[in-house]
Amino acid sequence: MKLPQVPKHSFLLLIISLVIMLIVPPYLREYSPFAFEGLLLNPFITAIFLTSLYLVTDNRRFFFIGLLILFPVLIVNALYYFDRQHFHSMISILAYIAFFSYICIFLGRFLARSKTVSINVIYAAVCLYFFIAIIWSFIYIATYHTIENAFSFSPNLANNLDPDKDIVAIFSYFSFVTMTTLGYGDITPVHEISRAWVSAQSVLGQLYLAIVMARFVGLYISDSRMEGKEEELQKQNQSKI
Repeated sequence: MKLPQVPKHSFLLLIISLVIMLIVPPYLREYSPFAFEGLLLNPFITAIFLTSLYLVTDNRRFFFIGLLILFPVLIVNALYYFDRQHFHSMISILAYIAFFSYICIFLGRFLARSKTVSINVIYAAVCLYFFIAIIWSFIYIATYHTIENAFSFSPNLANNLDPDKDIVAIFSYFSFVTMTTLGYGDITPVHEISRAWVSAQSVLGQLYLAIVMARFVGLYISDSRMEGKEEELQKQNQSKI
């Protein structure tokens, strides 16, 4: 089975983009001199989309499929400059979920076909973990918009953040907290559907770590055995000489 080829340093660039998305926007929201924070936040989001699509440029078919999925996402991202309500529509949310899911499929395919533990494989596993959490954040946004009182917010959170204005920041935070099963209690799933999604993510987060670690250990053991066999063959060849 042929290992999918990826551009050099692409996974590292993607991790950097994802970290920027998590860390930088809160500072921009707090210290931005402009009234329209989307002017500052959108470039980081767009960079993640383009960096993600860069992963599949080795295969023309994968690239064009990703481009078709990315196109409506970029339109929504551009419309955000003029009206933030476009971002909260169900069509835009589904477009984001579809694109990130597509990238997850590629990352999972890369990890499944890897035969050795390399730095690229580790980077890919980290990226996949990030994207699963991001997908769930949009699932929570869709649940919040479609189901009344799906989530309950603590008084401190409600006083400092507007769930309708800062919905992406709130549910991105909630998704990563749920993924790691920290559960601070400032956001609580109330409706049975929201609780079901939270339960699924909590289980998936734990299974992901267990499966990936088992995969890495298995690949490491396989590499060690192959190296041992090669050393034995070299010794046998030297003894014959």
